[in-house]
Amino acid sequence: MCRSQSKGGRRCGSSHPAVRAARRAASAQLRQDVAGAGAGHPALGAYATAQMWEAKTRQAVENGEDEQAKVYAENAKLSAAATRTMLSDRKQAPRYPNAADPRVAWAMPARTPEPPEDEWGAAQMPEFPEHVRAADAFARASGAGGAATFVPRADGGQTVAWRGEDFAGSATVYPADGDEPPHARVVFNRLDQGRYQALADSPWPYRVENGQVIYDRVPADHAEQIIAAARSRQAARPWERHGLGRDPHRAQLDMQRAGALVPESKSWAAGLSPEQNHWVSTYTGSQYQQINAHLYNGRDLDQPAEKMDTPMRVVTENINAAIRSAGVAEVPHRTFRGFTPPLEVRKNNRVAQWARENFPAGSRYHSPSFLSSSHCPNVAAETHFAQTYWSDGGRSGEADHAVVFEMVSRRGAALAHVSQYGNAERERLHESGSNWVSVGVQENVTINGRKCVVVQLVDMREVHRH
Repeated sequence: MCRSQSKGGRRCGSSHPAVRAARRAASAQLRQDVAGAGAGHPALGAYATAQMWEAKTRQAVENGEDEQAKVYAENAKLSAAATRTMLSDRKQAPRYPNAADPRVAWAMPARTPEPPEDEWGAAQMPEFPEHVRAADAFARASGAGGAATFVPRADGGQTVAWRGEDFAGSATVYPADGDEPPHARVVFNRLDQGRYQALADSPWPYRVENGQVIYDRVPADHAEQIIAAARSRQAARPWERHGLGRDPHRAQLDMQRAGALVPESKSWAAGLSPEQNHWVSTYTGSQYQQINAHLYNGRDLDQPAEKMDTPMRVVTENINAAIRSAGVAEVPHRTFRGFTPPLEVRKNNRVAQWARENFPAGSRYHSPSFLSSSHCPNVAAETHFAQTYWSDGGRSGEADHAVVFEMVSRRGAALAHVSQYGNAERERLHESGSNWVSVGVQENVTINGRKCVVVQLVDMREVHRH
């Protein structure tokens, strides 16, 4: 290994094994073969990616990051292999399945599906994991399509890269984890002013490093929208995918829609078991604070909540089962929930800033306890639910914004028939442990005469999947 130092004090990496491997991958002969393939050939993008990984390998060695250099060198070899495959595929007759599709050619093991036994027909494309399908969607969103370069990663992720005169970047998407959809890291290294402005006007936070615009972690559905916004030079509005808008006010729920919650709730309650009915009634009666505090603070589920005798596991299993029995609605529910920021936030009157920092588009909100929301924004914005007043050390005051969640979900149980308040709160109850994703924050919204910051949240199970 070369241990000499360059004039800048960095290691000389020309003889490092990783650098040699990356250099062999992106060889001069391969460069000549790619040049001979002609403009527009998809191998051009794949070879450019191999060169990029070669440069990153050299940089990592110079910085003393040997393990990272090995990873980069392996990526260079994979990209070079993809280049050769693409060059070879242009010289051969198409195979089953179409080898021009880079996912089939090398990102995933190629499979030749058998035609149906009882009839002749076109062979079906093989099934791909969701995160690979998401990477393919990113390629389409970028406009590169089949000309994009696909690189499978050793950590299980799938990278897709595209390159153009004024639009170049890459995205690495990782597999789903349970109910949480695949997530991605998106990097743009070439943007014209219009594309950059579209990203700046979109709701997702990003950082700029070494001339690159970087989104560190966003849901795959959001990553696709980000890439499409840059390509089209038009800001994205992720809330619109879920039927939400940006009106400067939220109107009170009309009486007809409010009244429809009563028969819905009555029909649901009629199907509950005696145990479910007992614990739902206990929750909606006098014990919701103790139950939610036990869950929110992460206490042992095999222990009872304060002033209760039954283990919390029994309580939550019955209430969650009751909520699930309400089913999944055809049309998503749009409900609202008041939220009180921490004392210091209200005291320093920085509620809007706090909401932007804590609920940026693409971020996840987890509720360990049961979560109630109201179909009426006026109820959610009441001072009891969305507090702005503060008192501390003999001093008191009021912040200039309240916080209200605007929520979209097809799930949850209407409580009008079982709540001690009847239908006064237009309430819908969601399971404990629910997960939500932010699609944006809207400031200066008038609700029930109060100035509010509205955090728009979507049930994680409503997020578009690939």
